[in-house]
Amino acid sequence: MATVLYPRVSTEDQAEKGNIETQIQFGIKYCDLHEIPLQEIYKDDGVSGTIPFHERPEGSRLIEAAKTGKIKTVLVYKLDRLGRTARVILNAIYDLEQYGVQVRSMTEPFDTSTPAGRFALTILAGVADLDRTTTLERLWLGAQRWAREGKWLGGIVPYGYYLNEDGYLEINENPIQGFDMSEASVIRLIYQLITEQRLSTIKIADYLNALALPPSYVIHGRQLRKGKRLENTSGKWNPGRIRNMIVNSTYMGTHHYGKRSKKDREIITREVPAIISEETWQQAQQVLDDNRLEATRYAKRHYLLRSLVKCNCCGLNFSGTAYPSGKAFYICNGKTTYRGKYQGKCPAKNIPAEWLESMVWQDCVNFIESPGEALATLNSSMQLVKSKKESLESEKGLVLNSLLSKASEKQSIIDLYRKKLIDAQDLEKQLGVIASEKLSLDLRIKELDKLINQEVNLSVHHDTAEQLLTDLRAKLGDEETPYEIKRDIVKTLVRKVVIETEKPQDGNPQASVTVHYMFIKDVLHTDKDSRQQ
Repeated sequence: MATVLYPRVSTEDQAEKGNIETQIQFGIKYCDLHEIPLQEIYKDDGVSGTIPFHERPEGSRLIEAAKTGKIKTVLVYKLDRLGRTARVILNAIYDLEQYGVQVRSMTEPFDTSTPAGRFALTILAGVADLDRTTTLERLWLGAQRWAREGKWLGGIVPYGYYLNEDGYLEINENPIQGFDMSEASVIRLIYQLITEQRLSTIKIADYLNALALPPSYVIHGRQLRKGKRLENTSGKWNPGRIRNMIVNSTYMGTHHYGKRSKKDREIITREVPAIISEETWQQAQQVLDDNRLEATRYAKRHYLLRSLVKCNCCGLNFSGTAYPSGKAFYICNGKTTYRGKYQGKCPAKNIPAEWLESMVWQDCVNFIESPGEALATLNSSMQLVKSKKESLESEKGLVLNSLLSKASEKQSIIDLYRKKLIDAQDLEKQLGVIASEKLSLDLRIKELDKLINQEVNLSVHHDTAEQLLTDLRAKLGDEETPYEIKRDIVKTLVRKVVIETEKPQDGNPQASVTVHYMFIKDVLHTDKDSRQQ
């Protein structure tokens, strides 16, 4: 029955500074002083104390060793080395005790083998939890104060800027090594290409890559972390990154601190040095919207299943593409350069557009003309769509009401300041809170509008499936159905089309097409019939 030592530090920076070695040296001296034979050391470098004990690399190995029954005692420097929340600490001790293992702190007076020690343990676990939450709150309050003053607090510095000695953003006009351009010049070039030449983000990325201009990761030698392994980034500009830079309001001089946090925090809006004017930034947003609309407005061929075809391999959508031969296909966006986890190498098979659209359209027509028992399924699906749309509209109403109340709240705060009931610092703080809340509400309304538009189709305008079918039959008529009406019908009756590609060891890839309709369970097709086209 052996005694083992468990040291832990939260970050690799602490490990590099030797903090974990201090725990180990203390443990060795402690064992020598008390004549305790130390069998092994299980040390977790750079592992957060909020991670459950059994999910840590060495913590998991320690538990596996405890299962063999050869470990009697686990020594820790302090109880917070087991965890930084009361639940994690108590769960870790409970898991170890299941195998007859006691936990002993070398600097705190408790021993889990006695009732008094167990009582002291719960108090110390609570103290460790309180210490962590108090520290986090104190750090957050300090961060808020510095953020209001305009300091850049952690995170990657936006391309085109650098941090001065005081921690404030400055425009980076220093030439990039090997080029006559600075990072700020690259930002201006990007906005010039989109506002003056109306280039797409794909063409801008291609142009910057052709110029061999290094992105931020290359300039600063940053690396991506995946687990414990460091990997260099590809060092290429991609359309998604270009778009993020174009919509980033920092470049017009406005930064929203705390916007990316998943926690319920105040969003602080502050001024930073502007690389481009607000007018240029607004113009770039308009061009992005125009490019998106023109992509469909001037298409040479209309694709009936646009935005409905999904790839089962990489999760991206299929887009319609026409070849010079005249044949059109649905092609996975994961095959396009810069897109998807394969970066242009998604193995999904191209699907002939005429075959796929004809098949789905015929299924819809057959149902409209002879619904049979599937009518009940459509009725149920319609109610779900309506319920979801009503829920979204209800939430939008609440958000709009909250947004309207912000104006009166702002005026009330100003009135308190005029009456000298609050000082200028409180006024600034409260106005900042109101501004951040208003920004969050504005963003949520945009999200809700997008979700509501996704649910708007012919089904929401009818009370029953019978009424919907009557309307759809009238739209079909006796003549050729126009594309716009076909599109409305398909959007109403088709949830999505999923393409799954299988590549046999010998032979050509084969695709299975699963169509999710509103009126029937999933329908599976294969692309074998398409080969006749």
